[in-house]
Amino acid sequence: MRLRTALGAGAAVALVVQCLHFLLPLYATFALSDAVVAAASGYAAFFYRRRMTDGGIPRPIRVALGCGALACAMWSFSNVLLLASVTVLPAVALAGSLLSTAAAGFVPVALILAWPRLRGIAAARRALDVAAVFGAAFALAWTFVFAGSSSRAGDWTNKLVLVGLLMLAAALALVTLAGAETGSGPSAQQMLAAATLTQALTLLGGLRNEVDGVVWYANGVGAGFVMGAWVMAISSRLAASRGGDGGLESLVFRPWALLPYAPVVCAVAVGAARQAHAGRLDPVLVWTLLATFSLVLLRQFMTLLTVGRLAAVLREQRDTLVHQAHHDGLTGLLNRAEFEARAARVLAGEHDEVTAMILDLDGFKPVNDTFGHAAGDDVLIVVAQRMNAELRSGDLVSRIGGDEFAILLTGAGENAEEVAARLLERIAEPIRVQGHTVTVGGSIGLATIRTGDEPLATLLRRADTAMYAAKSAGKGTFLRHAA
Repeated sequence: MRLRTALGAGAAVALVVQCLHFLLPLYATFALSDAVVAAASGYAAFFYRRRMTDGGIPRPIRVALGCGALACAMWSFSNVLLLASVTVLPAVALAGSLLSTAAAGFVPVALILAWPRLRGIAAARRALDVAAVFGAAFALAWTFVFAGSSSRAGDWTNKLVLVGLLMLAAALALVTLAGAETGSGPSAQQMLAAATLTQALTLLGGLRNEVDGVVWYANGVGAGFVMGAWVMAISSRLAASRGGDGGLESLVFRPWALLPYAPVVCAVAVGAARQAHAGRLDPVLVWTLLATFSLVLLRQFMTLLTVGRLAAVLREQRDTLVHQAHHDGLTGLLNRAEFEARAARVLAGEHDEVTAMILDLDGFKPVNDTFGHAAGDDVLIVVAQRMNAELRSGDLVSRIGGDEFAILLTGAGENAEEVAARLLERIAEPIRVQGHTVTVGGSIGLATIRTGDEPLATLLRRADTAMYAAKSAGKGTFLRHAA
């Protein structure tokens, strides 16, 4: 059955039950509600238990499903006892009520266990979310249930405890629903949270009915109990989501992310309305709202810290990507594309002349063949470091092939030969790699042009020709291209 169809069917059943309550005697309304809730929660318990056996489910999710199955089983049995208490066995009413209360305690546990594991600021933000929503929800519940109430002190204490537990469950449910992913279908956790929220609001309505002295199922409470159990049954047929890690994706806007702010906005609106109407606010409401706003501000401060850290990480990653896009991954030298781009800007500049060098290593292949590619990579890294040490900061050097390098000198003139000689001498020094001492050499070809006279490709081609001539002349030397 499709989700919308299932929810529509549940709403229809809840509406029918609510209407029947007005036609039945009081004991029969209890019996009807208990029977429907017992059937729906028993159904949920059965399928939650089956979900636990699905392969590939992480252990925390499996335990959460177990808590859901236990809660639904206890709730189903408690409603069976309550049904018996209004039909044939009144003595079991207390046991049914206690079992129902105990069952309710397992649902928040299931929601918490199903949450993604968070650490540090992300975990603190989620705790503040729950606390802020709880404060706002409690302020609303205080206004809704206890405003103008004439209940005795003992009744107030019991009701306050119950309202606190209900609002905690509602806060957990709202924070769970806020984690819904855009474009993905609802998960078992989210539908369980929706069921929990429905039950919490329904029980709150029941408390209000009790305070007002009206029949228990008035104001849609009878339908609410049925709908809550029905939604819980639906949740047992859905797959459990594994959630994210609370990182960057938790800061991306999602429509559901606004849900926890709803009770905060409503609490402010209710407080403003009461102040405008009565000219004063209940002290409990004032302090609850102040505490809630303090939590919201603290939560926003922690969000700013997280955003700042993420921005720093993103800047670092951006710089890394830019460097990787423009540099050789092994040696850290400019890659060919970046070398050509920078060299083209140099040639278009105001330098009198520039000299290009093409350097090709001699004796590199035997190192690769004898000691392996890792040793060859180490040799290339050392050669690149030695070249950088001998060149000026304004000179350009690039690895343009496996063991071939291009160099662009500005304003070197006749000193280019001295630079080439130093490079060959430095490169020829022994290198210690992979526990072995190896020696490589190099051959260099030089070509010089005045800026603006020739394109870069021509300059490099001349230097390359000179390099091959140097190799033919005996390697380990340099030659300048003859115009």
